[in-house]
Amino acid sequence: RRIKFAAAMYPALCDHTGYLNNRAGGWPHYFKTTQPKPGEVETLQYYDVVNFAKRVKVPGFYTWGFNDLTCPPTSMYSAYNVITAPKELKLFLETGHWTFPEQSEMLNNWLVKNLKK
Repeated sequence: RRIKFAAAMYPALCDHTGYLNNRAGGWPHYFKTTQPKPGEVETLQYYDVVNFAKRVKVPGFYTWGFNDLTCPPTSMYSAYNVITAPKELKLFLETGHWTFPEQSEMLNNWLVKNLKK
């Protein structure tokens, strides 16, 4: 195992079927205005982060904006919540799909701390 830790800022491609289940789906917003064609839901499972997040076994740092309309927080939480490895979330309530300098600084500091281990 070569991966020792992971960090993600605004994770995308999470919870593609969200709109089919009365919640915001993640980017690129499949099924927001359309219904799935035969086989689409099954195909999307191959790259929906929700289906792979439970396999994360290394410590992680995650951050996103609470008012993000591009990657809605509900979609990112769906992946974050199934991660059982040690994890840290920095949620920025005032931001959407952009990054505050403090957010980048927190992520960079976390990365440097883990690189020194």
